Amino acid sequence: MSGYSEKNIERFAGLAGIRKKPTPYIGPTDHNGLWCLWREPADNAVDQALAGRNKLVHLIQDEKPNTYWVLDAGEGIPVGVKTFDDERGRKEKMSTLYVVTGLTHGGSNFSGDTISRGTHGIGIKATNAMSKSFRVWTYREGQWWVIGYKDGKVTDDVQKAKAPKLPHGLSVKKGTVVRFEPDLSLFRKDTKIDFNDVKNWCELTAYLVSGLEVKFTSKSGKTKTLVTKGPKDYILHQVESLKCSVTGKPFVFSSKEADIAVAFTDAEGSELVRAYTNGLKNAEGGEHVKALVDALVTSLKPFKGKLQYTPTDLREGLLGLVNYKISAPQFNNQPKDKLIDERVYPVAYKQFLSAWTEFWKSNKGMAKQLVQRASELRKKTADFLKDKKLIKNVKAAHKGLAAKLADVSGNAPASARELYLVEGDSAGGTAKLARYRDFQATFAMRGKPLNVMETTKDKVNNNKEIAGIFAGLGLELGAKNPLDTIRFGKIILLADPDVDGRHINCLLLTLFWKYLPVLFKEGRIHMVVSPEYMARHKGKLLFGMTKASVYKQAGTEKVEIRHIKGWGEVSATDMQPLAFEVGKRRLWRVMPPKDKKGVLEFHALMGKSSAFRQKLLGVA
Repeated sequence: MSGYSEKNIERFAGLAGIRKKPTPYIGPTDHNGLWCLWREPADNAVDQALAGRNKLVHLIQDEKPNTYWVLDAGEGIPVGVKTFDDERGRKEKMSTLYVVTGLTHGGSNFSGDTISRGTHGIGIKATNAMSKSFRVWTYREGQWWVIGYKDGKVTDDVQKAKAPKLPHGLSVKKGTVVRFEPDLSLFRKDTKIDFNDVKNWCELTAYLVSGLEVKFTSKSGKTKTLVTKGPKDYILHQVESLKCSVTGKPFVFSSKEADIAVAFTDAEGSELVRAYTNGLKNAEGGEHVKALVDALVTSLKPFKGKLQYTPTDLREGLLGLVNYKISAPQFNNQPKDKLIDERVYPVAYKQFLSAWTEFWKSNKGMAKQLVQRASELRKKTADFLKDKKLIKNVKAAHKGLAAKLADVSGNAPASARELYLVEGDSAGGTAKLARYRDFQATFAMRGKPLNVMETTKDKVNNNKEIAGIFAGLGLELGAKNPLDTIRFGKIILLADPDVDGRHINCLLLTLFWKYLPVLFKEGRIHMVVSPEYMARHKGKLLFGMTKASVYKQAGTEKVEIRHIKGWGEVSATDMQPLAFEVGKRRLWRVMPPKDKKGVLEFHALMGKSSAFRQKLLGVA
């Protein structure tokens, strides 16, 4: 047993704690975390716009590598000296510019009724902490002021300055300017900003904040400017880009608390309602999305009659966004993936229900069409899940699960549990040892699953492997709502990093897509990004998709690289960080086809005809 004494206790001054453990503040230290550093000061500029003090946010990529800028045209950050109480109640005088940029949990978002994207005064400090160089200029009291940091520590105290010299010949007259150079040693190897993230943020921010001028200047000096009239423009753009058709007219609603714009499309198998709080994306949705959908379901009950469907069926093809505006919102984590604020649902549901009800009064035909469509979708799925032969085989498979399923041993809720579908007994045995058994389970498959796109219904119903997989998920087909009996929040495919492994993944995705599409809509299906090469160097495990990437991580080619032919060849100790350890493993969330064309192409790829596959491979 290891000892516990004063030597085990650490204290980090200033921003050092963020540098030491950045994940709670910026998310994973990959391209998402790196983009988070740029996004945080940009979100601050949007906060100024939401408060009516700013009309511009401009993101700039410097000609100098790994250097980024954000500027606005707001009122600037206060720079005067203010007296604060320290942790012992003693009085301490500080410049407010330092408090805002370099003091953990210092800022203006802790009290009052200001609508803002930030809540804990951490965002821009995280950018500062994770940067080799960080500098802020602000125009205040008719004068530019500046403060400078290195590795999260002040190097230049607050002082008067000249206007910042921007790259690409750009200039600025007032506002706040942030320049930073991320410390890439704090991130995963070869981490780069994905400029698709930047583009998407700019576009969506412009759609969400009507009248705000959003600019992005690339490394080449080319500037793109976006100004929109609000959420309705977003819907029109999305429908056009997805090339889908719309049932009826879009539902558009705006109030002091929320902006909503949604349309019902024929994008089969997908629901794409983006969630935001004060303009900040919530990747996992939250109370505002729940209120929107619950209100939609309730509002359509007068048109339901004897038709049967679930809320999931009704959401089929739903496209749009909901942006909720609230002071000091509560999220599940610092990256603000999910809005969990208890104040939201009661107010939002009541307001949204009223808006939906009013909308259907002048769109009765559209309402009837939507409930009919939902009912037909439910029947399509229910017919398969109620097949007597399949129910019998799944029940039989439940009795023999012990031989294949290494179940969760803890009391984690279903939403937090993960089921790994593993190829082969050997890999299955290793995975069983490597998993975190309090919330992770493994299911060992034998052989390739049946391709359900190119076979008969009887063959599917009689297939023991399919019955076993359904039993492993926890499906109770005799239940009133079988889909509600699935016991896992994530289903993760863990196949070998070779052609056969990729084929098995395709077959599993086909099975779930055809018979349990709700798993994709709810974001439950994931795949482990299986590396093909690994090596040990200076006590560290290195892995990658190519030998070159492993050599680069090691910093030398004098290292013995091993080709991973299958997971059965990897020890449980090595498999754990590669596939099971949250924060280190690499998972891809599998999204449904984004439009009708994508659905048809997927069906063609996995179907009986070889013509499409030959064309795809260029051999037709």
